[in-house]
Amino acid sequence: MTSALWVGALVILTALSAFFDAKGFVYAAQSWRDGTLSLSIALLALLYFVGGVSVYIGTIGIQHKLGVNSATLQTLFWFAMTIIGIALLDGTIAGWSTVQKSVGIAVTAGIGWLLVSAGGGH
Repeated sequence: MTSALWVGALVILTALSAFFDAKGFVYAAQSWRDGTLSLSIALLALLYFVGGVSVYIGTIGIQHKLGVNSATLQTLFWFAMTIIGIALLDGTIAGWSTVQKSVGIAVTAGIGWLLVSAGGGH
């Protein structure tokens, strides 16, 4: 498999992991209402987290193939995608100003640059 295909697989699987984790975070935020834990919503959050980390573990193998061996770098891309996913899923991104959206894009690009430029770090 070529590096471009590995990178494509990494992006797709990281997006899937981030989606699952973002859903988990959104459900976790909804699990407490009026001081009472909603067990069904909490379990739904947990289910999404398990799905997210399961896919994330698969992305680590791809990152190793690409020479990304640092846990910090491996997590950066997932983190950015997860934050964007939460903002999309809970609807808050719709209220972001143009400046906030621009900063979000710049931060994501910066994380991508850091991931690529320091990819072999330990």
